[in-house]
Parts: sequence; structure tokens; C-alpha cells
Amino acid sequence: MRAVLERAEVRYLLVAGAAQGFYLLAMAIGVARGLHYGWAMAAAHVMTIALAFPAYRRWVFGSSNPWPSDLWRFVVVWFSGAAIGLVGTPLLVELGGWHPVLAQGTVMLVAAVGSFLSHRHVTFGER
Repeated sequence: MRAVLERAEVRYLLVAGAAQGFYLLAMAIGVARGLHYGWAMAAAHVMTIALAFPAYRRWVFGSSNPWPSDLWRFVVVWFSGAAIGLVGTPLLVELGGWHPVLAQGTVMLVAAVGSFLSHRHVTFGER
């Protein structure tokens, strides 16, 4: 098991999966408490970034860069991934005729790979 966890890709999948689960839970709680879903999404993003950033920085990528510069790049990459989902899924469904679940799954896979590579090379890369 230790050898498996030495791979950044595996650690990324664990942290990203936990982050997405936390995000969905936080959003669901916000909506259940009467928040408009847009505000619930915004609050869930802020809370998730606050938890995910240190985990990605320390455990997944082991960055030694100054944390403020890592943080702003992290936020840019994070929201770029979200934008891919907001644009890509409707494009595949409406223009490509894809089933919505297949479209969302495909976009999530592309966004996850792009996010990992962006965090590795842009957010937490050597400076």
C-alpha cells in the first residue's frame, strides 16, 4: 500500500475524490437549509478550496513554493476545471447529441486529467 501512495496520481485521486464528495455534501446542506443553489455552490467552493488547497499542496504535490503564490494559481486552476464542466457538458449534450450522464462523465474525466497536470506543472511546479 505504501508503494501505491508514493504515486502523486494516486494521492491526487484520493484527495480530489474526497474534495468532490465534501463539495457535494456542503452544497446539499446549503440547499437543504434554504440557500439558493447558486449561493450554496459558491459557499461549497470556498469551503472545499480551504480544505483541498493544503492537502494538494503538502500531501499530493509536496510544494515548497511560497503558499500565497501557490494559492492564487490553485484557485485559477480550480475554477478553470469548473468552467470546463459548465461549458463542456451542455455543448456535448446540445450540439453533440450525447446523453447527459455520458457527457458529464466525459467532461469530468477530461477536467480531472487537466486539473492534475495543471496543478502539477502550473500551481505547484518548481519556481
